[in-house]
Amino acid sequence: MPEPTPRFLADIPIELVDARVLFPTRSIRQRRCACLVRLGTGRVLLAFYHGTGPLRRDDGAVMLSHSDDDGRTWDDPMPIYAHPGWSAIPMGGLVRFSDDLIRLPVGRITLDPALGGDEPMTGWFMAATDSRDGGRSWSDLGPEIRLYPHWTEMYGPSNPHPLADGRFLLTTQGTLGRDQGWRSGVTFVDPTAGGGSSGYSPPTILAAAPGRDFSDTDVVRLVDGRLLAVIREHATREAYQTHSADEGRTWSALRPTGFKGANPKLHRLRSGAIICLYRDQDPARPGISCSLSTDGGAAWRFIGQLYVAEPGVVPRPGEHCGYPTGVTLGDGDLLVAAHTYIDARGSADLHLFRFKDRS
Repeated sequence: MPEPTPRFLADIPIELVDARVLFPTRSIRQRRCACLVRLGTGRVLLAFYHGTGPLRRDDGAVMLSHSDDDGRTWDDPMPIYAHPGWSAIPMGGLVRFSDDLIRLPVGRITLDPALGGDEPMTGWFMAATDSRDGGRSWSDLGPEIRLYPHWTEMYGPSNPHPLADGRFLLTTQGTLGRDQGWRSGVTFVDPTAGGGSSGYSPPTILAAAPGRDFSDTDVVRLVDGRLLAVIREHATREAYQTHSADEGRTWSALRPTGFKGANPKLHRLRSGAIICLYRDQDPARPGISCSLSTDGGAAWRFIGQLYVAEPGVVPRPGEHCGYPTGVTLGDGDLLVAAHTYIDARGSADLHLFRFKDRS
């Protein structure tokens, strides 16, 4: 299986210290859509999609692993959710409200490539399972969570942002119909409320417009207290940004970041600078890239790539690389996971990276 191929510029505030394949195997497998969370104990939890290859089938399961040494070694992954005849996937990442309440939104989809488009799905369901013992055991799925007329998804890498009233802000996205009318929003979550949609407020929309589709949104808090969101736009492949100065109740007008990106993951460095990891939508630079802003998103510059795709890669719908996720470790290092495109064997791998914050 191909080893990681990171390429970063010199004189940047992060230093790559390790890059490797997670759970290497000779079997043909497709591992995607990782999500990481670090507990107060130092344990790191990892959930991801695990399916067979070489063709994408509706057979995926959500797997869970953990590391007690900051990602150097991992427990054998165990299944946490599957549904025969469907692809089961993490649909919102591991959400740590506290060490005593960790939530994992999961869902299931069915694919029909004959439908065309980037999201040829004919089925959709999302609910959540909770852990109250640090990820050792998990509840039965709660009721369905539906915040939009059709598809609803809690976007994967977004950490919950605690608010003064005891609620948490999470990013969400959904559609008005099958793969149409995509819109990006945030929801205010009361983790003590009942199951299903009852604990989630109706979405506050960040990006929506007739004839345009917006999704894949991550949020980070800036040093000055404002929230910064970066959002994917489907048709142009541009990444847009918006700010909130009132804890997510209202948001500024959309403004392009200057890079083409999907699946953004935002991370604030010690200096206050922001890095954005994303699937690069620039045809000249396929893979997973990283851009840096030192002024709260006013300007961005490209600083390198986590993963450089093989030349000429043409992914089938539903087989894109990306979905980077990351956590800060106890020593200040940044641990990042993301998945590759499908290789010549028909496998997609999870890559794990560790960075020093030199800012």
